[in-house]
Amino acid sequence: MCIRDRANEAARFEGVDKFFKKVMQRANKTPNPLKFIKASGSTLLEHFKSHNKTLDEIEKMLEDYLETKRKAFPRFYFLSNDELLEILANQQQLDIIQQALRKCFDNLVRLDISETLDVSAMFSSEGERIPLHKQFKAKDNVEVWLDTLQASMRDTLSRAMKLGLQNYEVADRKDWVLKHCGPVSYTHLRAHETGRNLVCRLLLEKKKKTKKKKK
Repeated sequence: MCIRDRANEAARFEGVDKFFKKVMQRANKTPNPLKFIKASGSTLLEHFKSHNKTLDEIEKMLEDYLETKRKAFPRFYFLSNDELLEILANQQQLDIIQQALRKCFDNLVRLDISETLDVSAMFSSEGERIPLHKQFKAKDNVEVWLDTLQASMRDTLSRAMKLGLQNYEVADRKDWVLKHCGPVSYTHLRAHETGRNLVCRLLLEKKKKTKKKKK
């Protein structure tokens, strides 16, 4: 849906909205349903049908428009239509966009954005600040720069994971945990714990098999 199409649909919606408001105002002045219908004439039903059809067409075009945005940035599927519409209608209001970050990204609640729109870091719900390896600007269409955020986030965490793995075995465990960000510490600790458990399980199974053979 291009800008001209959105303007046309907005104009059609305003026309429907004015019709229903006028009908409600007349109904308020004539609270008796039978008298109201008789006073409105025989075309009232046709008007309702016509405007309801227009609303269905507008809703269909709106759904198609939102689908194009979700295809451009699939994490928008985590948002309801109302939430996504609010973001798209307020693309220059970064505070409104940041409120939806938690739903689009796991445990990402805020970005560090300068007055010049440079995005330099991300914050977790625990308040941990993780600097981005590659900074970018929060400009253009929101789905475009959020996709850039996703790429920068993946690159940053990938580099941090590799760095954390390099000195995991040799560094003091407490110092290592404090040195690296939460996602890195949690992932490596769980991975190594799983590996140790797997090794222990394999050794126990081997020991059991050896005992059976001796018997």
